[in-house]
Amino acid sequence: MNQKQARAELLLLLAALFWGLAFVPQKIAMAHIEPLAFNAWRFFLGGLLLIPIVYWLSSRRDVQPGELDGTPVHHRWRKCLPGGAVLGFWLFLGAALQQVSLLYTTAGRAGFITGFYLLLVPVIGLSLGHKTNRWTWAGVALALAGLYWLADFSEEAQLIGDLMVFASAFVFAIQVLSADYLVHRYDALRLAAIQFLVCGVLSAVASLLVEQPTLQAAWDAAWPIAYMMVFSTAIAFTFQLLGQRNAAPSHATVIMSLESVFAVAAGWMFLNEILSGTELIGCGLMLAGMLVSHFGNHQGTHH
Repeated sequence: MNQKQARAELLLLLAALFWGLAFVPQKIAMAHIEPLAFNAWRFFLGGLLLIPIVYWLSSRRDVQPGELDGTPVHHRWRKCLPGGAVLGFWLFLGAALQQVSLLYTTAGRAGFITGFYLLLVPVIGLSLGHKTNRWTWAGVALALAGLYWLADFSEEAQLIGDLMVFASAFVFAIQVLSADYLVHRYDALRLAAIQFLVCGVLSAVASLLVEQPTLQAAWDAAWPIAYMMVFSTAIAFTFQLLGQRNAAPSHATVIMSLESVFAVAAGWMFLNEILSGTELIGCGLMLAGMLVSHFGNHQGTHH
């Protein structure tokens, strides 16, 4: 593995770590602030923070993509606005479902079920004419078995939370497919900044309609909001985009799937969340499903 690829994969690992740890402040914040208000602050401020990063990276020639697959990449904010707005809508929907679910379920479980979007991407891609193979279906079957083991049908509130996280994973899969299409035509970081700002504005409007947001609540949840805007939004997303340019795709997806493992570990370390033997089997099957799907899909394409 060359040095550039190793550095890229380290950036992806850090992104997965920041996202996995994020379920802890997301859970803690729910004691102080309502879900949509929390999303409004974290995404809008994260989007603002990303704007100077966009200009800093644009000034560095070595990360300027120019053209991909012969398609010119648009770098103007105005050109990136419609695509960024579409991504922002999907992000708003997925993040709202995920954040509300944390009122009912644990951070570790939410982190693991969210990881299911990695498997939903190739399945939903079928409807768009993307090719898939038996490894994907084997991975999905394993992960669904894991979800069954993870779901606690006796705890109604927790089951509602788990189902909301599963719905958010489905929305995130649509968002990833949309992003995959758009990043080949528009500047990825500009799309990301617009996506976060749009998501923040939509979350704020929804919060004003259905919640009673206060500045005091935002102040009480200041450190979770700060972690989310800096590490989970601006830094992790930038690391993911920079990392994906030089990492082998098969390695990239496997590294990103570690987000689920980091989420469970963080829930155990910081929130004293203990998984039962059954839940651990469920997590193991889900992780195995992700790995089978992606190792199978990429065998023979990377050495």
